[in-house]
Order: sequence, then structure tokens, then C-alpha cells
Amino acid sequence: MTDGKSMNWRLAARSALFLCLAGCATMGNDTGEPTQLLPLIDPPAQAGAPDLFIAMPTSINFAEVRKSLVSELRRNFNIHTFAVGPETKATDLGAAILATKPVCVVLMNNATINLYRQYQAANSKLPMPPAVLLMASFVEEAQGHIRRATGIAYEVPGVTAFVNLRSVINAPIYRVGVIYRPPFRRFVEVQKALAEKEHVDLLAVSVPNDVTAPGLRDAIHALTNDVTTGGKVDAIWMLNDNGLVRDEEFVDDAWRAELSDAKLPLIVGVSNFVDPSSPFGTLAVVPDHEALGLQAANLIFDLSENDWRVENHPVELPLSVKTVVDIKQVRASFGLRADALKHIDRALE
Repeated sequence: MTDGKSMNWRLAARSALFLCLAGCATMGNDTGEPTQLLPLIDPPAQAGAPDLFIAMPTSINFAEVRKSLVSELRRNFNIHTFAVGPETKATDLGAAILATKPVCVVLMNNATINLYRQYQAANSKLPMPPAVLLMASFVEEAQGHIRRATGIAYEVPGVTAFVNLRSVINAPIYRVGVIYRPPFRRFVEVQKALAEKEHVDLLAVSVPNDVTAPGLRDAIHALTNDVTTGGKVDAIWMLNDNGLVRDEEFVDDAWRAELSDAKLPLIVGVSNFVDPSSPFGTLAVVPDHEALGLQAANLIFDLSENDWRVENHPVELPLSVKTVVDIKQVRASFGLRADALKHIDRALE
């Protein structure tokens, strides 16, 4: 691929593919441009206030969440922000936490969570502060590997995206196909039950953990051509799983190669995959980052009022979301509803 559109696609894909589980789904910004690093300045310390430790990358999406989080917490906590980059080691993160002695740590993105997991594993007898996990793929899965952790999921329930897609396109949406690897079976089963309430059948095809591009193409083909599902699906939902979107070549070879002829809407969980200059995702429904910071602040206040008993607090769903839609693709292939723009936060053409 050497044309301008392909280069745009590859740039967007690189930005979007850093966060899924190992750090992909939320690293890129909404435009698909290269990630911009921002300086993070903590508010002045207050005598006697407890310390809160935030570990995060310094790119735009994370800074948006931190801004609203800090705005709510700065009167009650001393904020200490630790920038995490590719060179950061678990020992670096652990040393910063030990020096701060926080009442709570906030960990943003899967790479940061993995560093904290390594730190905990190397210090199994050391008491750990409660952790709030944000801006990461499949937080519930990560929670099971971290002592004293809760958080807010980044994945918006599939049914929310399905209903939003219905409000945008004329084509009917009754059957949605999804492909998953074994670790995400439970997640998909929950999504099936939720979808049924909106009269949507979620048809799931399992693939191996080490699925190849040809194997993934076969699974997509089964959903789009009625090979095993009993009827062609009306749309495809792509999970934020780095095993299925591991790099741009893999996405090109598997997803784009198979979906180019299917002519079906593709629902994605990251806005970078919606790009009219190189059509791929049709609709993305993602958390509102400012609202996510406010929600995280309320979660931290709740935990502080309950003696930091994170074990009693399940992972929350995001309370506010934004929709991003490739209007050009919708008009050309699926029909745009007359009132569609009322239901879209970012309409791209």
C-alpha cells in the first residue's frame, strides 16, 4: 500500500493500536493525528491533605480525563502525577509510589496497569494502596490480577452502540456479529443478554488466542456470508482486543480484506478507526473523557468514605458516551436517517 489514503489509514491505526490490553485502544487522539505529549502540572500541595497518586501517559485523551479528575479532587487531596512512557519500568513506578505514600493510586492505560501488576508481584508482602483503573481495555479482566483494585470500564456496552447505529442508518439492525477469543467469552455472554433487551441477536464466533489473519478472515466470512450462523448479520462489532487488532498489517490482511466486499456497517470501540479518508469503522461509541474524569472523582470520594474498601466496589460502566460516525460511508452504503445528526456527537465526512 503506497497511496495517500493507505498512509492516512496507517497513521490512524498506529495511533489507535497502542492501548488494547497491552496499551492500545485509547492512546490515539480523536483526529488520528500523532499522539501529542502534554506537560502535567500538579496543583500546589495543601498541608494535612492526603496524597493521591496518578500514573498515566501524557497524551491528549489521558490529559482530558486527568483535567476533570484533578479539578474535582484538588481541594481534598494533594495530587502527584507520574508520567508513564515506553521506557518506564515497574521499579520506577514502585519507587514513585513508595516515595509518595498515597492513600490511593489511579492507573491509566493497560501498560501502566501491567507495570503496577509487576510491582505487586515483586513485592507480595508489601501492603498496597487501593487502585482505581481507568482508560484501559477490559478493566474487569485486569482487576482480577491486581490486589485491591476497582475502576471504570472503557468499553461501552455493545447494545449502546447497536441502538446508536439504528438511530443513524436506514438499514435494519437485528443481527450483529462479533468475533472473540476465549478470555472474553464471559464478556460476550453478558453483551448477548443486554442486546436481547433491544431485540438484537448477537451472533458470536470464537477464534483461538493465537488466531492468524487467515483464521480471522474465515471467522468474519462465516458471519458475513451465512456459513455457520444461520443468517447473514446486519453489522459487525469489533472488540478492543489486541489479539484481534494487533497491528495495522494484521487489520489490513484480516478485517479490511474480508469486510471490503461485505458492505456491512462496522462498529468499533475507538474513534481513530472512523476515518472517511480511508473508510473502515462506521460508528464508534466511546466514553466522554471529561465525564469519565468526573465519574472517577466520584468513585474516589465514595471509596474514601468507605475506608478504601475497594473489594466491595465493582467495576463501573462509563456514564456518558460520545458517538463518532463516518457520515460519508453511511450515506453511500447504508442510508442516512433524516434525523441522524441529532444522535451524533462527531459527524465525519
